[in-house]
This record gives sequence, C-alpha cells and structure tokens, in this order.
Amino acid sequence: MPPENINVESPVAGLSTAPPDPTVPDPARRGPLARLRAPAHRPAWVADLSMLPALVLLIAVLSLITDGLLSQSNIINIFSQSTVIAIAAIGATYVIITGGIDLSTGSVIGAGGMAGAWVMIHTGNVALGVVAGPAAGAVMGTLVGLVVARLKVVPFAVTLAALYVVSGAATLLSHGNTLAPVPMGVIQFSIDGPGGVPYAVWLTVVLYVLAQIALTRTAWGRRVTLVGANTEVARISGVNVTRTTISVYAIAGLFSGLAGVVLTSQLAGAGASMGSPLLLNIVGAVVLGGTSLTGGRGSLLRTAVGVLFLGFLSNGMSLLGLQDFDQQMVTGAFIFLAAAAQVVPLRRRRGPERG
Repeated sequence: MPPENINVESPVAGLSTAPPDPTVPDPARRGPLARLRAPAHRPAWVADLSMLPALVLLIAVLSLITDGLLSQSNIINIFSQSTVIAIAAIGATYVIITGGIDLSTGSVIGAGGMAGAWVMIHTGNVALGVVAGPAAGAVMGTLVGLVVARLKVVPFAVTLAALYVVSGAATLLSHGNTLAPVPMGVIQFSIDGPGGVPYAVWLTVVLYVLAQIALTRTAWGRRVTLVGANTEVARISGVNVTRTTISVYAIAGLFSGLAGVVLTSQLAGAGASMGSPLLLNIVGAVVLGGTSLTGGRGSLLRTAVGVLFLGFLSNGMSLLGLQDFDQQMVTGAFIFLAAAAQVVPLRRRRGPERG
C-alpha cells in the first residue's frame, strides 16, 4: 500500500487530486478585496473597467493644466461630440471581437447619413429618414459580411475595398454636393434634451446598455465571442460561424448608418466624406478600451471607457491650444501604447519564442 501522504496526480489535464493545502487561504472565503485580486474569482466587469484608472488620471491631469475642463457645459460638449464615434464603435467592437476589422465604417457613416438626409429632404418624413440611414448601413454591412464569410476573403481587404466603393458611390450619386438643410427637428436632436443633455447622448447611453446585454446575456453574444476565440472550436460546438459573421458585419453597418444620421443632425446636412476622418478614432476607441485585436475578448464597457478617453484627451488638447497635427501625434501614441499593452501579457503567457 502506498503511503497516505503521497499525492496522486490526475491523468486529466495534469490536475492533482490531492486535498487542498489548509495553509493556503481560499480567495473565495476571504474578503471582497481579496476576491477582486484573484483572477479566478474576479467579476468580468472588473477586467472591463481596467482602463478606468487611466481615464481618471487623464481627467485629473488635464483639469490641473487647463481651465474649464470639468465645467458642466464642457462635459456635456465632450459627451455630445463623442456620440457619433461611440455609436459606430459599438459595431466595430462586435467585429473586432470576432477577430475581424471593418475599415469601411467611415464611408458607411457618410453614406448612411446621406441616405437619411435624402429621404428627409425629399419626403419631409423625419421618421422614415431616421430608419433609412441605419437600413442602408445594414445592407452595406451585410454585403461585406457575405464576402468575408462566404468567400473567405480577409476582412482587411474586403472592408478596404468597401471603403473606396461606398465612398465613391456616395460621391457619384450626390454629385459631390452636401444634402442640406435637414428639418429643424433633426438638428434639435443633437442640441436639446432632458437636463440640458442632448437627446443624442441619451440615445447613446441606451444603445450601450442594450449592446452590452446582447453581448453578455444572449446566445448570439456568446457565439460572437466564441467565433473570435477559436473558429474551429465554435464550429465543432455547433455555432453557425458563417451566419454569425454575417450578422456581426450587418449590425456594424446598421450602427454606422445610425451614427451617420446623428452626424447629419450635428452638421445640419450630410456629405459623402463626412465620416472618413472618424475611422481611426472609432477603431482607436475600441483598442484603447482593451478589446483584443486578436478576437475572443472585449465588451462595450471597455469601448465606452475608450471613447471617453479619446473625448477628454481631444478636448483637453484643444483647450491647451495644440494644433491638429500635434493632437494626431498624441492620440496615435496613446493608441500605440494601448495596442502594445495587449501584446506584452500574451507573450508572457506564451513564454519566450524560439529560433
């Protein structure tokens, strides 16, 4: 008979069947702070808000070196100016969680805004125009998703091609003109609202709550995450990878089209190229929030923090009087650091590379 004090190693996954060491405290039995420090017992929202301390630090520093950053009017202005990027970033988050990328977002914003503006101007029906923008975006997103999922073309190449096609088509159909003016009620949507906060901001908050619930509390959201984590495992598990991928790009197009309608409200008109400068900020917000560029990990809480980080950073730099090119350099540096911060932990877990 073997001695009783010898541990027997389990053949399954190298796990030990030996009783736990009583001298090692169990995080589950300790206080709430101890459980937060233990990764196995840490709630998901803690990881989702990992960038929140950086956002708080940024706000604190900028408030010390600028005047009026934390005034009520300026905070409302930051939230209002961030709505378009925030709405489009919802769809971008879903796409990146699947391991893809959507470079056509900016063009779809312009095309969706123009579709909505055209309907509003020519029919006088605001509600129909509000629906037309997201609908046009969803159609474009579905076409992109079909090519990515059915033809197995790399998302980078497909969405880059879509960027040029959509932008060129919108410019051609509009003859390069701006569609304006839109009805006054549409313009007021980005100006007025309860508590002095524009309706567009309240809409964005509601969309983020619903989008986070869809990602974390529905079967569709779990399929999206599983596809990004491992496509083959997802397929073996019974997930329709093709359908899930198409749905993600369709939803991304829908949110981009809606963002285009909101941008039309802010600008009181729509142009084919109005969304093009926003692409890098949209992707940058997702990356800054901590959503993994390799797929399989991310949330809308992360993206919301990333959007606010870029919003306060841009506003603070404007208050400091920095030129546009200076702001671009600083923003790019922060996005680079956020992307690098994702890579370092992965390399540590994989160990040193050979060869």
